[in-house]
Amino acid sequence: MTRLISFIVLLAIIFLVGLLFYKVLINFFVPLFLAGVVVVVFHPVHQWMLEKTGGREKLAAGLTTAVAALVLLIPFPFAVYAAVQGVSLMRENDAQTIRLRIEHIRDELGLQMPPYYPDIQVVEREIDQLITSAHDVLLTEEDPRLSRLTDRILRSLDQLQIAVAVVQGDRWQEEFSQLRELVQRLKTPADESEATLPLTPSQLAVEIKGNFSRLRAELLGGGFMALARELANPTPEDIEGLLKGAIQYARPQLMSITGATGGFLIRSAVGFVVMILAAFFFFYDGPAMLQAAMKMNPLDDEYERELLAEFDRISRAVVLATVLSAISQGLVAGVGYYFAGLDYWLLLMMLTGLFAMVPFVGPAIVWVPVALYVGLYEGNMTAAIGLAVWGTLAVGSIDNVVKIYALQGQSRLHPLLALLSVLGGIQALGPIGIVIGPMAVALLQTLLSILQRELLHFDETLARTGSPLAAPAADVAADSTAATASSSRWKWPKSLRGQAGSGSGEHAPTAETAGDEVSDPPRPEPSGPESAAEDPAPDSLDGEPKNKDA
Repeated sequence: MTRLISFIVLLAIIFLVGLLFYKVLINFFVPLFLAGVVVVVFHPVHQWMLEKTGGREKLAAGLTTAVAALVLLIPFPFAVYAAVQGVSLMRENDAQTIRLRIEHIRDELGLQMPPYYPDIQVVEREIDQLITSAHDVLLTEEDPRLSRLTDRILRSLDQLQIAVAVVQGDRWQEEFSQLRELVQRLKTPADESEATLPLTPSQLAVEIKGNFSRLRAELLGGGFMALARELANPTPEDIEGLLKGAIQYARPQLMSITGATGGFLIRSAVGFVVMILAAFFFFYDGPAMLQAAMKMNPLDDEYERELLAEFDRISRAVVLATVLSAISQGLVAGVGYYFAGLDYWLLLMMLTGLFAMVPFVGPAIVWVPVALYVGLYEGNMTAAIGLAVWGTLAVGSIDNVVKIYALQGQSRLHPLLALLSVLGGIQALGPIGIVIGPMAVALLQTLLSILQRELLHFDETLARTGSPLAAPAADVAADSTAATASSSRWKWPKSLRGQAGSGSGEHAPTAETAGDEVSDPPRPEPSGPESAAEDPAPDSLDGEPKNKDA
């Protein structure tokens, strides 16, 4: 009973200390996680450094860490320059510039409004006024204001029909006649016997609005053409409202970003330093640290090795495939932007690489609008066609080439799950979630697979013995033998080989045997009375037996 109480107290103390440990290190979880990813990705570089330095672990770890830090810092100057280009681009695009560009695109696509479009706008405004005025008017009442408004609508319809006839002839005469009949029904009040008609003045006004909207779409060229013409012909008020809305939305965002810039930079700098320091110690003493953690962890060693192998695999799959693919696509697209004559090619290159990391979106969301811009606005159809061909063939193909060499069949994530993991990672952790999100999902898949096998083992044990925690002695011995054989056959993941001898772990493999099989020789178990006599239990704390004569 005393031992049970002591065990419970020990568990409580471990829980409290573990909670304190969690509070202390939770802010450094992401840097430490990324340090592990850096070690996996730069393992070939570390192996090369070991060969060149004659096996000097500390020097090789320091050089590899320096190379990794330089590689990670390379994008920052380009990002700053791209941000400067983005600010310059925003300053150049005021309301007047946007209006001129829209006019140019409209002329190139032939989306000018017909000459009778002002008459259409007049009728549309008057019908909107009619809907407001006819709201609370009974069909049997005569409202002078409603009568004057219907007269204006009839005159405007006549003017519109004449303007349309000049351009298209009398093909819309029947539609105009139906509109006039509906308007006349509002102008002339019904008698009491007709007061039970299903349509009230407000309903008639809505029906007039619907009929005119259909006629308006046909007069502008049909459904899609009418929509395209409306989008290509915004009013100056629409442009001003769009710019004001964008400014009103961006101002608080920029203020919050500006106010948090100092803290963000400090946190980023501290996190980067922690990641680099952790990467150095992982390079130098990683396997020994892992073996020490595996000894303290109650999880089965086979499961721990499986998780390590999965971390190694998914790190390469996510980082090498996703990041390298995005970088290559951005660089290849940047070449196309540069030769297309675009001034802000570096900004576009950065955006292309960023969107290339998002599944189902890809770089096409950047280079397709850019190709349309070059062809429609700048009028350089040759460059636009060349950019479109370059984006389709080169940018799309380099993605497949890089992933074939990087993944080599290692990716097991469903495309939909990959998309959700990236989007959820970005929402939860920011840009770094692009890398951590898929890795977390892949590790969760591995843990669930381990849990499934453990539950299956419990079911088999329960079927044999009647208890999920008990097993016959023969099964226990067989499991122990299998575990020993599995331990002797297991090899460190490639990213963790070749450096275990540098650590101080008791059972860490030496540098000379790095990559070979790791096994712990079984210690002979004493048995029988002879062994008991040879190894008596100490009667004192210092291990020496007490004097029986004392």
